[in-house]
Order: sequence, then structure tokens, then C-alpha cells
Amino acid sequence: MKKKQTFALTGLLCLIASLSLPAQPLGHGALATVQQKFTAFNRHDAEAIERLYAPDATLHSPDYPNLSGNRPIADTYRKVFAMIPDARDDIASLERVGNHVYAQFVMTGHLGGAQDKPISVRLMSVYTIGNDRIVGDDTYYDRKM
Repeated sequence: MKKKQTFALTGLLCLIASLSLPAQPLGHGALATVQQKFTAFNRHDAEAIERLYAPDATLHSPDYPNLSGNRPIADTYRKVFAMIPDARDDIASLERVGNHVYAQFVMTGHLGGAQDKPISVRLMSVYTIGNDRIVGDDTYYDRKM
């Protein structure tokens, strides 16, 4: 009887330990991919952003309803960095469900770098991740600043 209890307890402890471990190694997976995208954005690193999006990725947003391809997507970020040289994204929440990551964040900066033209835009993005790359980006925001 003692062996069965020990085995059951050991099995239970293994189950509990497996539940507390991340499903994928740290630095990989859907959340890590999206976190890398935000880090690249805050560095104004459009090349890194291009590498994080799959070659056939799509982006849907109020300003870009049907953008396809990692290069055109990275070019939109280049335009943002040119228009808002101090652009920064601050994440409010980041949640993963399956291969989707839901991000709420605020982009701040100054239009044209002018201190008298501050902007603050609340955004919500739904990223679809495949093979540690962004394959879909559906971003929502109010175009009024």
C-alpha cells in the first residue's frame, strides 16, 4: 500500500510541476514573438520587424485594410518612424490563446518630433502566429488623435 501512495503522490507532483512550466521554452513561441515585435518597434528596427512577419503575412488596420507581405508591412513601420521619430509602444496587456496573441497598448510620441504635437493612441492588435512568425495582424484603433 505504501508503494501505491508514493507512486500516486509522485505522479501528482509531476502533474503539478508540468502545469506550472511554460508550454514552450523561454524565448520561443507566440508570446515571445509578439514581445520581440514590440521590442523592435521601440528600437525603430524595421528590419527586425520584417523578419518577425512571415513573407506572406497580412496586416489589417484602419489605415491599411489589406496589406500583404513582410516587406510592405515593415515599410509601414518605416513610415511611422519617419513621421513620429520618438514613437514608442507601451504594452497594457498581452494574452495568448492558442496561436493568437491579444495585445492592448498605447503608442506615444510627437508628430514630426515637435514637442508641441504629442500623440497618444490606444490600440488593440490580434496577432496570429505560425512557426514563431507573425502570419496575421489585425490592429484596431481610432484614427482621431
